[in-house]
Amino acid sequence: MPKSREIVSLDIGNDSIKGIVVDFSEGFGNVLAFSNVKTRGIENGEIKDVVALNESMGQIVEDLEEQLGKELRGELLVSSSCGDFTLTEITEELILTEKEEAYVSEEHVMKLTDNLLADLFPNNERNSLHLFVKKYVLDDNKIVVNPIGMKTRKVAAIYTVVMGSEKYRNVVEYATKDILGEAEYYISFVSNAEAVLSNVEKDRGVVHVDLGYNHTTVTLYYANTPLEMERIDISMKNVLKDIAIVLKTSLQEAERLLKTYGVAVYMDIESVPIEYKGLDGRTIQRTDKEFLSRIIYARLREIFMRVKKLYKDFTVKYPDFGNIGIPGGIVLTGGGAMLQRIETLASEVFKCPVRIGTVADTEMFKAEGAELNVFTPLYAAAFGNIIVYQKEQNMYSPMVGERTKKRQSGPGFFKKLSETFGKIFG
Repeated sequence: MPKSREIVSLDIGNDSIKGIVVDFSEGFGNVLAFSNVKTRGIENGEIKDVVALNESMGQIVEDLEEQLGKELRGELLVSSSCGDFTLTEITEELILTEKEEAYVSEEHVMKLTDNLLADLFPNNERNSLHLFVKKYVLDDNKIVVNPIGMKTRKVAAIYTVVMGSEKYRNVVEYATKDILGEAEYYISFVSNAEAVLSNVEKDRGVVHVDLGYNHTTVTLYYANTPLEMERIDISMKNVLKDIAIVLKTSLQEAERLLKTYGVAVYMDIESVPIEYKGLDGRTIQRTDKEFLSRIIYARLREIFMRVKKLYKDFTVKYPDFGNIGIPGGIVLTGGGAMLQRIETLASEVFKCPVRIGTVADTEMFKAEGAELNVFTPLYAAAFGNIIVYQKEQNMYSPMVGERTKKRQSGPGFFKKLSETFGKIFG
């Protein structure tokens, strides 16, 4: 029997914590366990109750271990959508020679990244980040995708950097270190996008809309790089609040109504009677499915109109899209993407291609008998953590010669980077 190589991947959201355990011993990702539990102790992206958060973490660990029939072990990956994030473009330059041109080596490219990290963390403070190389520029005038082996006097790398805030680091550290120990940490919407967007979409242009509980995050990908990122403060929590206020019930009951009966549009919806509990938790109230859908529709359409404005702004800012729009259209993820007929409403508003984002590489993962439960927008970020992790393990791997031997016998650049900055996020 092949030796088990398991990865435990968790995604900590403002509303729920998703977890999967995946075994790669057979050459593909076999999903052994999956769980989704309510997040407690986090409010508006901040920890309000550490004990409650630890209880939620304990619950998902217990659930996963019960399915496995053993203790969790293996590489631990954690992402979160809590806290604040920024997307910044940064240019780093390296002079190879003042005289005749020299060949760009792999060491030069790695030096650019080293210098960037030194600039970002001058006092060795630790924070979350994802690095994307947008392009390289030789001698200020020649743009290339890969500069290695080319002759120049100066090479510059233009990076897109996604960074998390102090709030983010607090959440992931409190939630995992005491219970599960050290982990590789990621940012949910980046992992989400890596899971659901194809390389062709990211190259030609696509807008990723993550319908999260606390925020709606809109990211434009072009030339395989996130170029724009905006967080809208109207989100699925506002949909729940509207339901609770209009129907005079609790947020918990509003969430149950949304998940059980919710539809994103009210047209052609039958007036099926619905019973629910009032604010006192005992009194039975009544409404119908069409009226509930009207409440949902009103707020979701407001969210999508905000996204549409950003979409138009992107097409104006980047002339390559011209009058044809962004080729990949809109890809929806997050808990809101699970809502019935969400594509219908989105297509009505955006007037462009719309799809629900699920794991794009269907050959990479298998979940025999549980495909409908696992391969949904709900677990996309958890799968995305694994995809990003594997990419980063190979991102700086040497290509030829002695450095290849060193990589095979010792930790690669990313692992060293992780150790230096406390697993990236500290």
